Amino acid sequence: MLDQAFNQVYTKFKLHFYQQIFNKFESREATLTTVESFCMEVIMALGHPTIAEFSNMMNLSTPNAAYKINNLVKKGYVKKVQSSTDKREYHLYPTKKYVDYYSISYAYLQHVVDRAKQRFSTEDLQKLEEMLNIVAEELMPEIQLPHAGVPRAAE
Repeated sequence: MLDQAFNQVYTKFKLHFYQQIFNKFESREATLTTVESFCMEVIMALGHPTIAEFSNMMNLSTPNAAYKINNLVKKGYVKKVQSSTDKREYHLYPTKKYVDYYSISYAYLQHVVDRAKQRFSTEDLQKLEEMLNIVAEELMPEIQLPHAGVPRAAE
């Protein structure tokens, strides 16, 4: 039963995100391909990765990753910012254009959290948070994410 409950929550978050993506496609020109949308999701999840970090996470060759990133830069969704410590490295920052787009998905997450705060006791919420942190940190060691909130846009 636990596996079904996890799957149902995960699926509902995915489907809501996909609904929003397709809704955006219907209401304006679709400027991001599906693969580019996934690339942006990875960039957002990693914070402000370098091209190499992005490439490693996606299991792409560096040239292939650079090609995808350059397309996102041309479309105005990513900005490459040179590292202050290593001038050979560039960090990837989502632009305001993408952060505004992404906020639709994050707003739904916040809406679900607000509903949980109304539905559950403080003690239950603390236990849920503790359990989710254990799942994220201990039970899913294959994926390492920075500990941050919603990434900010490049200036």
